[in-house]
Amino acid sequence: MRRQLCTQLPRLCTRGCTQRLLAAYTSTSTPRQSLRFQSSDVRARSVRDAETSKSRPFAIERVGGRECRISWSEEDGTSGVRKEWQDIASALPENGKIAAPTNTWTGRTLSWLGQMFLPTNFPHSVHRSYIPFHLLQFFETTLATVTSVLCNQALLTSVGVSAEGSIFGAVAVQWIIKDGAGEVAKLFFIRRFSPYFDSHPKTLTLFGEVIGCLGSGLQIATLLIAPSPGNFLICAAGGNIFKLVGNAIWFTTHIKFIRYFSEQGNTGDVAAKDESQASIAQLVGYASGISLLTFSHTPAYLYSIFFLAVPLHLTMTAYMMRVATFELLTLPRISGLAQEYVTRGELPSLEELDKANRTGLFGEFYKEKSDRWLTLAPRVGEALKGGDDLDPERWRVCAEIFKHDRYMLFPQESHRGHAVSVFFHPDASSDDMLRSIFHAALVRDALQHQHWSVAADSPTTPTFLQSALAKTHQRAKDDFTSFKETLESRGWRTDELCFADHGHRVTWAHGD
Repeated sequence: MRRQLCTQLPRLCTRGCTQRLLAAYTSTSTPRQSLRFQSSDVRARSVRDAETSKSRPFAIERVGGRECRISWSEEDGTSGVRKEWQDIASALPENGKIAAPTNTWTGRTLSWLGQMFLPTNFPHSVHRSYIPFHLLQFFETTLATVTSVLCNQALLTSVGVSAEGSIFGAVAVQWIIKDGAGEVAKLFFIRRFSPYFDSHPKTLTLFGEVIGCLGSGLQIATLLIAPSPGNFLICAAGGNIFKLVGNAIWFTTHIKFIRYFSEQGNTGDVAAKDESQASIAQLVGYASGISLLTFSHTPAYLYSIFFLAVPLHLTMTAYMMRVATFELLTLPRISGLAQEYVTRGELPSLEELDKANRTGLFGEFYKEKSDRWLTLAPRVGEALKGGDDLDPERWRVCAEIFKHDRYMLFPQESHRGHAVSVFFHPDASSDDMLRSIFHAALVRDALQHQHWSVAADSPTTPTFLQSALAKTHQRAKDDFTSFKETLESRGWRTDELCFADHGHRVTWAHGD
């Protein structure tokens, strides 16, 4: 459920709050010193700077459940930016007061944990039943794991493996430590790379199979070392780390693939049949493996089979990813398609785009570095690193043009030519994101060909930039529906954009 957000300085949600509670933040004796923060679904609220000695923030950036207030600074005669991190204050009034934002170690820790365990843009990006469902799932999984530990020990004891001795020497406990190491490694991998499961699912699937095979090879190495609990844990736990990370990648990307395979909303049926097909494949694999073990158990024999099977395994995975021709709007594809529509008024299908070889591997990478002109949802500081001397006027021009929109374009010069960064408001929808890309292509085309002649101005000056943004803004509004319908008529999926969304959302200040 997407909830409405209202952002001001400090960040407050005024729903259910009285004027008296907000008076400390919104009242001032100097009404001419006012600043507004862009908002699309709620009325912009005036914010006064009570401390005139400090620079006013021109943007408030949301990153990992915290807010960064960004303002211009002048130090040593050069332009720069000042950043002030704050926790997001509670939106609920308590005892007649509203909690003030603070930058605490608790907030930083919760932000770090949120990036590891919660989806990007939580809770606005998930269904209202997400929290109760996953809390119950946590306890369910914990109890199931306890039962699994007991079963492992019972089975090992029944086949003659001794359970006597210290607890850490027990075979079952060594086995659990092996699995636990893999689970811990999986946590850190997911925290670091989870946004790329949406932008590079095929590449990550192939990568997961590679490290899974590497883990299998490391576990076979237990036959080459002296038998001891320590050596067993080194090889078994090390190999299991690679295998569990590989399995996590496979299950995550496979969820997306199942959804794309389901053309009639039959996701559950397709997933169930996929499981039945996998069961047959595993039974055949078990039978083949047991048959091969009847010939020999030596390390040399096992490794010879391993080095024959792994290349075939990875080759089949690569071909699987190639034959899975999903009409997904990855960032390399949509940036090229938007430019194609702006310049020619036509759009190629997936088959035509792949035949022309305009994108890189699996359509998830750019063919050439010069094609990478579009950046979605960057950090504000990264987007402003276009030069040593920052120009605040260019930001103000963009903020004013997009004060009523859920996205903001920030064109700039780069070593690859004209580039455009797109900032998203917290309320931005998939259509807003798609429209922003179409608008970015219009702006880039205008800057490249200078369709609007402005005397004594170049495409890098604020005056020309304001003219280009204003005129393309109206065209983006008028022609977006046609652009989206053309995409759909050519078979492209417009219900989602496949880019690495790290959850960076921005509200930008503009004048009255």
